[in-house]
Amino acid sequence: MAECVNSKGGENNMKKLRSFFVLAAAAAALVLFLFPGTEIKAAGTATLNSAVIQGNQVVVTGTASVASEDGILHLYAQNPYESGAQGIEVAQAPNGTASFTFSLNKNSANSNLFKKFTVVAIQNGIPTAVSNSVYITNPEAAATHTAARRDGGIKGILPAAQLLNANNLTDLGVHQATYNLLLGRITTGGGIDYQYNGKTWHFNAQVVSEYDTVARRLNDQGIQVTFIVLNDLGADPTLIHPLARDGVAANYYALNAADQAGVEKLAAVASFLGQRYSNTGHGTVDNWIIGNEVNARQMWNYMQSTDVNQYAVEYANAFRVMYNGLKSENANAQVYVATDQQWAVASNASQYYGSRPFLVAFNDYIRSEGNIDWRLSSHPYNVPLYDPNNWTPTGYATHSQSSRYVTMQNLDVITDFLSQPELLSPSGNVRSVKLSEVGYTSSAGEQQQAIAVTYAYLQAISNRYVDGLIISREMDEAVEIAQGMAVGLLNGSAQPKMAYDFYKHAGDPNYLAQASAMAGVDLTSRITVR
Repeated sequence: MAECVNSKGGENNMKKLRSFFVLAAAAAALVLFLFPGTEIKAAGTATLNSAVIQGNQVVVTGTASVASEDGILHLYAQNPYESGAQGIEVAQAPNGTASFTFSLNKNSANSNLFKKFTVVAIQNGIPTAVSNSVYITNPEAAATHTAARRDGGIKGILPAAQLLNANNLTDLGVHQATYNLLLGRITTGGGIDYQYNGKTWHFNAQVVSEYDTVARRLNDQGIQVTFIVLNDLGADPTLIHPLARDGVAANYYALNAADQAGVEKLAAVASFLGQRYSNTGHGTVDNWIIGNEVNARQMWNYMQSTDVNQYAVEYANAFRVMYNGLKSENANAQVYVATDQQWAVASNASQYYGSRPFLVAFNDYIRSEGNIDWRLSSHPYNVPLYDPNNWTPTGYATHSQSSRYVTMQNLDVITDFLSQPELLSPSGNVRSVKLSEVGYTSSAGEQQQAIAVTYAYLQAISNRYVDGLIISREMDEAVEIAQGMAVGLLNGSAQPKMAYDFYKHAGDPNYLAQASAMAGVDLTSRITVR
């Protein structure tokens, strides 16, 4: 194995090598100037198989059939937006080998935690990338604040902030709760100075304390917390992707891993959140959902794009930075990709991508640079949204991968998709699915809503790959009521609806029988087991 050169002699060698690179590049430029159109190709290739943390080191391994003119293969560390022979050399190996060991340098100006690694050789006089690129796939090995998870049942809810001190969640018997965390809010203002990767980052102390209160209050009730990371428009556009800075108004924007400033800040934010909410006195957050319905590129994750593959690459790059930052602080954290109920195709191609083509593109790109344990957050709302009848079969949701939508009726479509060999996690398991936002209106009558939440729970517990069912509102919101979406289990006055009682007793045979009687059909006959 070839390690980073640290000695004085090694430094002199590196200076000589850099001089060689400059002369080689100049020679290649002269060739191209004198003979325009000349194609300079690499002879042979190298294949990198893995990059893993071992102790305080990173070990990158692969195979090589390529020869460098200086007799040395050079391993470059690159940012997500870099390619070719861009980057900084971190290790060397003799021709014919592709095994490199070098320092991780976590939380330092030269950290390699968020880098991808590429083999560079001198070919035809110039430094040339001769391999694929790989990222570190086990950032959890560097975690120093790992907290025990609060895994329990799948029953969950999006709580009303004003009711956190009430007893509703305990009474309902929920085990999980989601909560929106807006990056623009926590990164605008100061009060908390955070040292990371050689720089000082500032977070809004007042806003962060609000999230502390939420996490602690929910934990105190024995509830597992999932924060949904949303990229709203704050005072500093650094976190917003350059292709989303054109002034188009959207609810949320694509994260920025497309330039140095964006990657550095995103890494600091992820590390800060992973550390703070890992039983360090501010509450514990077990799960992180990166974005909201990101296949809805116009409304919920805005970025200029007409190509699903390009779009998925940009999201994947930012997702991996968040993943590495969160899991390098809390090894037990689980990190989720977020999609909506549109499946095989989008209802409007100019505003959405289907969840399936987006996930295929995302997964292909992630696997090509090092598979990681991402999970899926899905919103299997009914179609149309204002119809609470989720138990009667429709043509919108079929048990086929060509289904236009995924609802509670055809969850098997999602988990069958994730069961394909190319979609499995690094450990060979089917990735779990959190149904992180599902709601049914009572506008058509409280009985309909009660049946719907009963059926949703029954369907969720019948699929072993589902790790959470989150009813989208504890209490009605006025703006949603105006749209016919009174989806809370409590009305606007915080009084329980019929659905509250049925969700509280979800799984109870007596309540299931009552719901079936109201529906006019045995709900268990409409269940698909997985």
